[in-house]
Amino acid sequence: MVDLILRILKSTIALPVWVILWIFLFLIPANFSGFFLLNYETGFWVALLGAGAIFFNTFILFLNGGFSKVLAIPHLILWIPLQIILTLRYFKAPDLSNFEQTYILIVLIINGISILFDIYDTREWMRGNRDVAGFPGEKVRF
Repeated sequence: MVDLILRILKSTIALPVWVILWIFLFLIPANFSGFFLLNYETGFWVALLGAGAIFFNTFILFLNGGFSKVLAIPHLILWIPLQIILTLRYFKAPDLSNFEQTYILIVLIINGISILFDIYDTREWMRGNRDVAGFPGEKVRF
């Protein structure tokens, strides 16, 4: 298990710095924030679908021993419906507080930007770019 953790750390460090910052300063906090805001319906959806993609990706990350473009697919599967739910909630829910409106906008912006990256990465993965970051030439097992 220690070897696997070290391998994932090596793969993380092989990512561009801006990607590491994006993941750890924006994506993870935005999508796990729902667990701290379950008293809002928006928090429930973000916890379920936002963090759900991260949970699936953790499994894939450990399975492959590092980061690869296949990690984009769970984002697309779960975050596109989340974007739709949050957008509808923003425009249709009459009882939204200012806090919840702001929260929705933050998650929509962060995940929206990520979805654009994920579309590109999914296309690259489908074209055969399946290397594990930090391990050139080693293809993902998934």
